[in-house]
Amino acid sequence: MERTGVRPADVALFIPPGLKKFKLGLFERIGAYIENLGGKVVRYDYPAINKLPDEIIPIVGCTPQFREYIEDWQRRGRKWIYWDRGYLRRVFATHLPRGADMGVRMGYYRWHLNRPQMGQIYDVPDDRWKALKLDERCEKGNQVSPWNRSGKHIVIADTLPDYWKLFSDPDWTKRTVARLKAITKRPIIVRDKESKRPLREELANAHCLVAHGSIAAVESVVMGCPVFVEPISAAALVGSTNLEQVETPVYPERMSWLRSLAYCQFTEDELCDGTVFRMIR
Repeated sequence: MERTGVRPADVALFIPPGLKKFKLGLFERIGAYIENLGGKVVRYDYPAINKLPDEIIPIVGCTPQFREYIEDWQRRGRKWIYWDRGYLRRVFATHLPRGADMGVRMGYYRWHLNRPQMGQIYDVPDDRWKALKLDERCEKGNQVSPWNRSGKHIVIADTLPDYWKLFSDPDWTKRTVARLKAITKRPIIVRDKESKRPLREELANAHCLVAHGSIAAVESVVMGCPVFVEPISAAALVGSTNLEQVETPVYPERMSWLRSLAYCQFTEDELCDGTVFRMIR
């Protein structure tokens, strides 16, 4: 297994304003762990993050105010850490079983070094994947469904303004619809991020799902619907990034990818006891 990890003494956790009580409590606990080991916590002060010495690794989430900073860090090769809700067994905003369904109080969060989502498939065991219990049968069948190779329509997963402000622009969906109409005659459905319709229903008989970096693409792969995404998405590893090939989706083996996802997300306890800093990739 490849070497992983960072030292808590080398990081600075940014705690943004306006967090809900449960999340603020979590990040104060993470911050206390970091400070006890010599690291830093920056509360609410956006410019202070960019004034940190380069040897200190900033930890940030989906915060539009950091777009220019992140672009600069990427250009210069500076290390940074990104956190967000997890891929699987999330606390909410999911169409797969939640963490609470198996006793994980607030679900899983993903943490990555130098990118917002997983960028490669790792050589890892299946223990963390098995612990998620997503390959077991439920009332509607297996959670990991076989690939659907005979769908008809295309679903485009839109997302929320903060994501567009940080990673792209709000016209991405409109441009993607226009591009698809020029290369396919298939019906196109644009799915709002906050749609109440279950994703599995929308994907029933779908040819593919198209997304920028929405975790809906990860869930789509689990549900057996092929995806076309931007390279930023973890689903790019088991999908396509070339929309011109929309009529020929790919249907790769998924288990090594699923095992890797499980090694890139963490419970609240693992965020507060140092596990995340030992395992982060």
